[in-house]
Amino acid sequence: MKRAALYLRSSKDRNDVSPDAQRRALVELAASRGETVVAEFVDSVESGKDKDRPGFQALIRAIHNPRRGWDTVLMYDTARLSRRREISIIFEETDCRRNGVRVVYRSLPEMPALSELLLKSMMQAMDEYHSISSRERGLAGMAENVRKGYRAGGKAPLGYLLKRVDTGASRDGAAVTKSILEPDPKTAKLVTAYLQARATGLSLAKAQEQSGLTRIPKTTLIGIEWNALTYAGHTVWNVHAEMTE
Repeated sequence: MKRAALYLRSSKDRNDVSPDAQRRALVELAASRGETVVAEFVDSVESGKDKDRPGFQALIRAIHNPRRGWDTVLMYDTARLSRRREISIIFEETDCRRNGVRVVYRSLPEMPALSELLLKSMMQAMDEYHSISSRERGLAGMAENVRKGYRAGGKAPLGYLLKRVDTGASRDGAAVTKSILEPDPKTAKLVTAYLQARATGLSLAKAQEQSGLTRIPKTTLIGIEWNALTYAGHTVWNVHAEMTE
């Protein structure tokens, strides 16, 4: 009896195929191939851009186990595995092939090996293109939110509070809200005093004591200084992240 394992992955995309829908389709595929599904690995709402997914890592460990009891992994399409070609290639060529495991995609018809290799390569390239273009659209959307005065994700920095506001739009019948930053009456003046003290040349320790931020970790104070331009009126937080990448 031939045995197979399933790998199911869903992303944050609202239009993505759910694990349940993938499971039903792959169970049918296994039956048509005369295979019995004996194992399942699932990653729900996980990005395909990296390999640090619990279900995916469990799958890799199982593949390296000679007593796993199956030799085929069924997936809905190439994007379930990854949206990075190098991850897909390493998984199939290093993890699977060397351990006698074959990966079968429901979206790929049975065909000669060379034709399958060509089509699979094209689909994996399209998966990566989709990931890159989605990221660019997401960044453009965040930039537009910032231009409109909305908070582009993340918690409020020290000195501010997050406030939800109604945008007037709706999605699936529910009102769409976004976040804006408001000064925190408890800490805004303290942060201002700290930055002013540092601007006059005081050391971090003395500025911390003089401003009253004595209970704030030094790492947080350093973060405030990294974002000093933002506190001065700019609208993009964590600009140092771009500078260090």
